[in-house]
Amino acid sequence: MSSYQQNPYETGPAGGDSHGYGQANPYQENYELQSQPYPGDTTTQSHRPAMTQKEFLDRVSELRSDIRSLTGDIDHIGQLHQRTLGSTDGAAKDQLEAYVTQTQVRNTAIKDGIKGLERDLSLTTDSSRNTKSTQLQSIKTFFRSELEKYQAIESEYRQKYREQISRQYRIVNPDASEDEIRQAADANWGDEGVFQTAIKTNRTGHATSLLGNVRARHSELQRIEQTLVELSMLYQELATQIEQQDATVTATEDISSNVRQDIEQGTKQVGTAVEHAKRARKLKWWCFGICVAIIIIALIIGLAVAGNAGLLKKG
Repeated sequence: MSSYQQNPYETGPAGGDSHGYGQANPYQENYELQSQPYPGDTTTQSHRPAMTQKEFLDRVSELRSDIRSLTGDIDHIGQLHQRTLGSTDGAAKDQLEAYVTQTQVRNTAIKDGIKGLERDLSLTTDSSRNTKSTQLQSIKTFFRSELEKYQAIESEYRQKYREQISRQYRIVNPDASEDEIRQAADANWGDEGVFQTAIKTNRTGHATSLLGNVRARHSELQRIEQTLVELSMLYQELATQIEQQDATVTATEDISSNVRQDIEQGTKQVGTAVEHAKRARKLKWWCFGICVAIIIIALIIGLAVAGNAGLLKKG
């Protein structure tokens, strides 16, 4: 396998290391939040030749391993969401935010790795192209399925957070109408004015605590919305890459088909020219034969006439 930077997520949940909710994010210390080149990303290597088939398959294997680790991250994010829903302390929320951030970094790294493989495929002209194309489509499908799973989890908990906001707001304001409950779920609880207005009718300590939880749930809702936007953009970008690759493959196939047709047409034209040349040579020989025959006939006639003239003089 080709050498590359060690996967910073190898100690994550999918790698088999156990960690409870009370532990810090294991990715926090060994992964800096900065853009790092993925081994398959050739952005800074635009002049390098296409990889061999083995090198390409090694890159695919590395990406596949990283996506499998992503599966564990997504499952753990779901668990942290569930803990956050039933907790009032900030520990679960902090862990959740850290995991989400690191997972988004991982998603970007995988996407860049896939883009690197796409660029390599565009440089490949030998017999390994079909194998590379098949493997690239496979890894894209795998990654897209994990993105869809992540989107589904975030959407599920977005709804659960909204439902919890509605329940807690109803406890504080039991006379609130359904429309007011919906407005509360959509309200910007980060706005101090909204919060103060909500507690005017009930200033008990319990009500204030509940509305504080509502504000916290709203913060999670905002983060989920942002995550879903980022996942949607990533998904669309991946789909665009697939369309571009399909267009490139189609263009290459069209060029190959046109070249093949040109060769076939050229071969036909050469064959026609050869046939015409053969006919021309045959016609030339026929003309030459006719000319020779005419000359011979003319000589015979001339000799015969001369012979007859000589006999007449003697007579």
